[in-house]
Amino acid sequence: MMKKVLTITLAALSACTLFACSSGQGASVSVQETGTQTKEKTEAAGEEKDSYHIEMVGNSFAVQFCNINVDGAKAAADELGNVTLNYNASQDSSQVQEQIDILNQAIAKKPDAVLIAAADPDALEAQMLKAKEQGIPVVAYDIAFSNPPEGSLAATVSTNNEAAAGLAAEKLMENEAFIEKVKNATADQPIIVSCLAPDAVMTAHEQRIRGFTQTLYDLLQEYQPKAVEITGHTSFEKAAENPVAVSIHTEIPPTKADADIRNQAQKMISEKNVMAVFCVNEASVTALLSATTDGTDLDKENGKYKDLIAIGFDAGKTMKGAVANQYFYGAVAQDPFAMGYEGLKICIDAIKGKEVQDLDAPAVWYDHTNMNEADIAKILYD
Repeated sequence: MMKKVLTITLAALSACTLFACSSGQGASVSVQETGTQTKEKTEAAGEEKDSYHIEMVGNSFAVQFCNINVDGAKAAADELGNVTLNYNASQDSSQVQEQIDILNQAIAKKPDAVLIAAADPDALEAQMLKAKEQGIPVVAYDIAFSNPPEGSLAATVSTNNEAAAGLAAEKLMENEAFIEKVKNATADQPIIVSCLAPDAVMTAHEQRIRGFTQTLYDLLQEYQPKAVEITGHTSFEKAAENPVAVSIHTEIPPTKADADIRNQAQKMISEKNVMAVFCVNEASVTALLSATTDGTDLDKENGKYKDLIAIGFDAGKTMKGAVANQYFYGAVAQDPFAMGYEGLKICIDAIKGKEVQDLDAPAVWYDHTNMNEADIAKILYD
């Protein structure tokens, strides 16, 4: 389905109560089973109803990001006023079978729609087909389905990872100190920008590597035309036409083990003339901090690597601390609140028979100057 950029104002929404449950059995908000049958659902398509019942299925009670997804959906339900929302999730995203069981239970309640963040989208074919057969629209949030059964998925609300990582490259190009280094780079004294990732296989990681390296490659042409290369992994390589002045390195460890990522980070920063690094997820952020004495070597006053410009992705406790201490120049964060908020609204539109489309939940940039602002702070999670 066609993508479009999500543009909504969240500042006016009130804070909503988190309702994560450590038991893994879900938390509900006054759910009443409708008992609506498939035929009745089909006949009622496109008609307004007095009330709507939405089942929201998450993939982790253990991650605060997922709870903020629920905040967003709850805010939309409260705003609409006639929506009953029931939320349940597996204990963590590795519990695929637990989520399948929860989804089966949700479909058995015959809700008007299902809103889901799939732990493993490829494992849900039977459930997606069952929902389709019963006339229950399914809307995905956060995690996209690569190949859902035809007609089983109404829409998806998720972050465009390439665009989000591209934002990191754009922000790097706003750093005056970095631009001066780019201008002064020569074939005799080239500079390096690194992109650290646990792997290049996981879709989100591959997209973030590509988004950052390609955007930066394009932007650097203004200062070093045809003298920029991308190297380090064959999937992303681009040769320079002129002698190389700026080299963008993709740094991929041999395995996703924490020790291997940390070793790759240590090797990366020991390279001569590394001026900046982009870490594509919290694991790579943690690896860089570990390789720099918990970030103190990145201290802008006295750190061993005080001139290294580090940028991260996402907004957990470790990432937030690194930005607050200015060890990291800043980071790109997804907006879990928007995913839940817009996901629920799409569910209602799908129930009413309206045409619905995929939405790109925009990523936001934060640094030590804006991370405590209300609109930013509410999407930064621990």
